[in-house]
Amino acid sequence: MSLTLLWLLLPVAAASGWYVARREYQKKAKHSSSNLPQDYYKGLNYILNEEPDKAIDVFMKLSDLDKNTIEIHLALGSLFRRRGEVDRAIRLHQNLVNKSTLSAEFYGQALQELAVDYMSAGLLDRAENLCLELIDVDGSNIAALRLLRDIYQQEKEWFRAIDVARKIAACVNESQSLIIAHYYCELAEQACRKSDLAQAQRMLEKALLEDPGCGRAMMVQGRTERQIGNFDAAITSYQKLESKAPEYLSEILDELKACYQAVGQKEKMIAYLKRIIRNHHGVELVLTAARMLKEYEGDDVALAFLGGEVMERPSLRGVQYLLELDMTQLNDEKGYLGVIKSSLDKLLANKPVYRCTSCGFTGVEMHWCCPSCKTWSSIKPIHEFQWGASI
Repeated sequence: MSLTLLWLLLPVAAASGWYVARREYQKKAKHSSSNLPQDYYKGLNYILNEEPDKAIDVFMKLSDLDKNTIEIHLALGSLFRRRGEVDRAIRLHQNLVNKSTLSAEFYGQALQELAVDYMSAGLLDRAENLCLELIDVDGSNIAALRLLRDIYQQEKEWFRAIDVARKIAACVNESQSLIIAHYYCELAEQACRKSDLAQAQRMLEKALLEDPGCGRAMMVQGRTERQIGNFDAAITSYQKLESKAPEYLSEILDELKACYQAVGQKEKMIAYLKRIIRNHHGVELVLTAARMLKEYEGDDVALAFLGGEVMERPSLRGVQYLLELDMTQLNDEKGYLGVIKSSLDKLLANKPVYRCTSCGFTGVEMHWCCPSCKTWSSIKPIHEFQWGASI
């Protein structure tokens, strides 16, 4: 056979192969479709017509379940749950779990979906029992372990949550140190509320062993030291934030100020503030420094300082306080400056102070675990409302 003829035949062979494969696929698809019970199409039709309860009744009466129908069961249950119809999801997944003919693989999947349903419904004890059953069968079931960790977290069973988090870390190459550090911080804060400061210190030490950069642990440690009158130790703990977690510096400035005042070193506080402002530029840092300068050195010094900062890094909150200082000196509360100040007050009222870096959730209160996406340490203070920025 000549080389030319061979090149001519190659496209024909390829087309023939494609045609045969296509016919075979259509044949299998037709066969697979014909295997689905007619009642299943009836149930799907109910779904399309927004009659979910009738659809569930049809699905639950099916006696013969194969791979396709089981997967549709699971998918529909998950769809109901995402739509907030948890009771319907539970009915579908519970029906699957009760099927004696279900394979071990699909039984595990159905059990896991049912556990998520229970957790979504707030039935944490039932969800916990199902997770424990799944983990008893397979100790490395990561999905079940994560769900169990989240259940213990929601129940505030912090020691149990720590144990499960360690199991997750052992099963996958995924550090749990940040989460575990927060669990120890929760235990420390529990101990503080009970005035058990020795236990609080032990928990904070464990938190910092897990995550040396845990800003929360440093903050709680500072508050604990301050509570027992160790002001120098409290100052040291608070100032560690500058190198470890500077985004939280604005959260402890008033407490740091109280510690410096307690030891009679207010000048050191002002010097410290001016130093960190040069490195971090947060508007809250600038405002705190201006308030302290007003208190310690008078309005003129505070105005000069704040005016220079606002000129260099304009921010709405900086202008707001600058107007307040200026109005006090000029006694112009009812003039044009007063109108501008009043307008700014209204613009900035109830604006978010914190934002989640993971999902974008905003709020006016600090949360160590985002209420929206449940990510730890993702909520950060919004340090600046600059001209042109979102407010």
